[in-house]
Amino acid sequence: RATDCFLGSWFGPGMSNGQVWFSQAVPQGPTTINVSLMNLNSLAGGYHVHILPIKPGSVDPCSNANILGHFNPLAWNISNSPAPGAGTVDQYEIGDISGKFGMLTGLDQSEAVYMDPDMPLTGPYSIVGRSIVVHRTNGSSIGNSTRIGYKNSGQKMASIVADIQASPP
Repeated sequence: RATDCFLGSWFGPGMSNGQVWFSQAVPQGPTTINVSLMNLNSLAGGYHVHILPIKPGSVDPCSNANILGHFNPLAWNISNSPAPGAGTVDQYEIGDISGKFGMLTGLDQSEAVYMDPDMPLTGPYSIVGRSIVVHRTNGSSIGNSTRIGYKNSGQKMASIVADIQASPP
């Protein structure tokens, strides 16, 4: 049975918006990542799956204290990773989307489809139930999902949604 995950509409600085979809045709198969981010105003840098989902109602839901760091269950040493977009997907943390496929730096929009055999939607290393953060190029933070409002944390540009949910059977 195919597995699909959908991240709700993303709203960042000003008119920034977009969506990200994850799908697997079969469990254990590669994950298709469909990214559609617009009006980034050249403010975005990297984007990653983080360990925990966003906690609705917290003062700063996108802070490292609330969502912890990048999803890295295999404890990959990031100093061994090539430059963003220069290696193979197995050379980065499981949740490092921009490491695997390239940064958003300098872009106003990103419309892309990626295949990642190392970003599962099922099993012990699944990204389901976690969050995604889009970082600014300078490390500061603004914006997030339409579903959750939060105070500017100064570290992240946006979180795409509270958590990643598998579609119902």
